[in-house]
Amino acid sequence: MILLVQPDYLPEDPATRVGVLAVVAVLGLGLWALIRWLVSGPLRPDPWGDEVTAELAKDEATPLCHRCLTPHDPRVDFCPDCGAPVGLYTNWLPYPYLFSIGHTLRIGTSGDFRHSPLTIAGFFLLGIAEYALFAPIYWFMLFRSLFHDHASDPRSEQNPPASEGPPGDRTN
Repeated sequence: MILLVQPDYLPEDPATRVGVLAVVAVLGLGLWALIRWLVSGPLRPDPWGDEVTAELAKDEATPLCHRCLTPHDPRVDFCPDCGAPVGLYTNWLPYPYLFSIGHTLRIGTSGDFRHSPLTIAGFFLLGIAEYALFAPIYWFMLFRSLFHDHASDPRSEQNPPASEGPPGDRTN
């Protein structure tokens, strides 16, 4: 704003100079009013009551997978049903982090995500950041999945049942 007040940046005509300063002042007041409106807005209440919050805070509460809502053991790093990273420190540990990134990239290529511009840009940039050499292949799979019709949910498809018998005797 200081640069606009200096005579070198404003036009020579006094009427134009006043007009430019008025527009800057109105934009500044508008920005100030917007920030004030955002800060003074009402806080959103929790979607549940105090009793649900207390139940979630208990140590014996069963954690659920954020992707398929399957209960899992709190000590596991990945969901046994869908493979999503669910451990508390999975994304911080060096070795499981690789599998977590791989799961995220598979979601992008399968097309099983909400198609918003921000999400698509995130998958695109993740391909650059993680797999620069293979990024064109990943981008091809990502864009192919964006325009592919996903009539059935891949998470709801079940594998064919295995033959009856002890777990070690399965032949698939």
